[in-house]
Amino acid sequence: MMNLSHFRSYLQNPLLVNICRRLYSSVNSFTSRTHTCGELNANHVGDEVTLCGWVTFERCDKFIILRDKYGLTQIIFNEIEDLTKKFVKSLPLESVIQVKGVVRKRPPKDFNKRMSTGEIEVEALDVKLLNASIPRLPIISKDQDKINETTSYKYRYLSLRSPKLQENLRLRSNVLMKMREFLHNQHGFVDIETPTLFKRTPGGAKEFIVPTKFPGKFYSLVQSPQQFKQLLMIGLFDRYFQIARCYRNEGTKSDRQPEFTQVDIELSYTCAKGVQNLIEQLIQYCWPVEKGEIQTPFKCLTYEEAMHSYGTDKPDLRYEMKLQDVTDEMKDSGLKIASDSKHDPEFIASCLVVPSGTKFIKNPQRKEIQTFAETLIYL
Repeated sequence: MMNLSHFRSYLQNPLLVNICRRLYSSVNSFTSRTHTCGELNANHVGDEVTLCGWVTFERCDKFIILRDKYGLTQIIFNEIEDLTKKFVKSLPLESVIQVKGVVRKRPPKDFNKRMSTGEIEVEALDVKLLNASIPRLPIISKDQDKINETTSYKYRYLSLRSPKLQENLRLRSNVLMKMREFLHNQHGFVDIETPTLFKRTPGGAKEFIVPTKFPGKFYSLVQSPQQFKQLLMIGLFDRYFQIARCYRNEGTKSDRQPEFTQVDIELSYTCAKGVQNLIEQLIQYCWPVEKGEIQTPFKCLTYEEAMHSYGTDKPDLRYEMKLQDVTDEMKDSGLKIASDSKHDPEFIASCLVVPSGTKFIKNPQRKEIQTFAETLIYL
């Protein structure tokens, strides 16, 4: 257990301070800003800073809220000339500007606890327009939650600014980086890219055809990196991986898209259990901390167990209503379908038990289920 004095001395450790400075400065490296819009606090009061971001809100001809991915900062125009004030006020929301100014502490009554920078504001000394927005954009930041899905897809470049999509894409990036770190740095896998354009191969999923300028000649987009696995294994690459784009010339399904990304891992001199252990450790290593701890080993089912309990070889184990075998009961039930199949060794009858089903499933829904079931009985 670390007491308060030890904790303070730990925070004052020069090595730790240097690491923190590097982390903060890396965000602003190679840019014209000195800080992000979510970085400033009371410790920066009196500092001259340069911020870049989107104009999110304007009020009282005196304040604007500047936004970037990292947060919000209030800009106040006290010392700046009136002409510049009018210029900034005339800018449509979502215009991109650069502000140079001095960090000031807000009066205590004006603290905004909803903003990480709510104790300070930046008094602007100079403003530079980087990119003006068109008036009345179809999507602006303060209305992100009100936009319907059609508008969101139509103006994807604007909806990408929403916190949720920002979080999703950055989470994906972090997970992929952790995967590379685990496989390459810790377990000696080689990251190898395989060609995307290749000749057609028999079997498997349907391929997309890519025409060339030569009559009668074409490429196929490979379904996956599988065509090259054996070549690499033979070539002494006993463990390799790639973050691969895969293509399927098929209709979109609930679990399959025309193109998608997969982590392709190849390992020689191993067994099924070794591969399972590797994947478990990989997922555990790259699992986001904020999503909670992930437990290993994972639960394993045989193919027979999965089909018997769930009717599929890729079951969702969160679904607790397992299939119940009622074959013997059905054969003696007197129903026509059962009597017709009484001597069929492959006849299996299964059902789902819905707790309090009579309470939640009304007669019209029950009839729909019955009608649907009758269409499947003789398949």
